Amino acid sequence: GILLNWTKGFKASDCEGQDVVSLLREAITRRQAVELNVVAIVNDTVGTMMSCGYEDPRCEIGLIVASTLSGLSAGTGTNACYMEELRNVAGVPGDSGRMCINMEWGAFGDDGSLAMLSTRFDASVDQASIN
Repeated sequence: GILLNWTKGFKASDCEGQDVVSLLREAITRRQAVELNVVAIVNDTVGTMMSCGYEDPRCEIGLIVASTLSGLSAGTGTNACYMEELRNVAGVPGDSGRMCINMEWGAFGDDGSLAMLSTRFDASVDQASIN
């Protein structure tokens, strides 16, 4: 996976445009502290669902909710993912099995499509958020 650009306040030099799996594998090799095979790139929401699913296989929803305290970010915003029946996923061949759907709802409406529904409270949240 190529890192196109950093978001949500994250920064590290010389990573944009690079294959992050290769960078991680190189760092693991340099540390020589652990033997690890990178098999997937997931975001925090999917990772949350996967880690909860490890504890309880019935887990089918991942949810990230972060808050801002005294103007300091305490997280990366809000997002959700869920497991969907493959037959309900447009553009994916086959109808058996399931797929994780990452909602990426943190930017929902950023294009102005929901402006008619916005309130002063939405404006206040937007001003205080890094998303």
